[in-house]
Amino acid sequence: MNSQLNVQQVYVVGSQHLQNALLTEFLAKEAIPAETISSVTTITTEQLRQVQQSLFLVDYHSVDVNEVIAHLLEEDQEVEGDVLIAVFNVNSEEALSKLAGLPMVNGGFQHDCPQAMLSKGIKAIFDGELWFPRAVLQAYLMKSRTFNKTFSRSEVNLTDREVEVLKVMATGAKNSEIASTLNLSPHTIKTHIYNIFKKINASNRLQAVNWAQENL
Repeated sequence: MNSQLNVQQVYVVGSQHLQNALLTEFLAKEAIPAETISSVTTITTEQLRQVQQSLFLVDYHSVDVNEVIAHLLEEDQEVEGDVLIAVFNVNSEEALSKLAGLPMVNGGFQHDCPQAMLSKGIKAIFDGELWFPRAVLQAYLMKSRTFNKTFSRSEVNLTDREVEVLKVMATGAKNSEIASTLNLSPHTIKTHIYNIFKKINASNRLQAVNWAQENL
């Protein structure tokens, strides 16, 4: 990837301007570049191409998360860098559990989350981790395994390359690391991942990794 690109950028998305401005100011003090926006549609594809990792920190109370996902799923296919979503101001663990199953959502923070924990979580997401309360992840995993609608290995026709991508992804590697390991471009890796998700009927990396562990 072009070494001239900015490494990371957080976009705080929502209509609560004072709260989001204060949050952005706090993140800047934590050496996390951030700016406030009222809608994800204000960020262009070209802007996303200038950043290696873009994280959209979405206010649960003022923004429709599903609309954000729908828009960014399309944008993500046009850029090489990582486009990530996290949601803050979430009012319950039940709501967080539902968010954990959505595409592109890598983290969730409840409304009473301390600022220091929010900063730690954002940095962890940039490092390729999922950031949800342990109880939420455990509940989601149990539900996913009990009501798993992904297809079995015998029902899926993965190519050899897709199997390679999935095996590296299952180690917890980010897209850029998968690309480096397999000597492919990040854009090619994204294409393979989209195809894998479609074939195994997974909506996110957590489901895909769980499938890989059980089937590969």
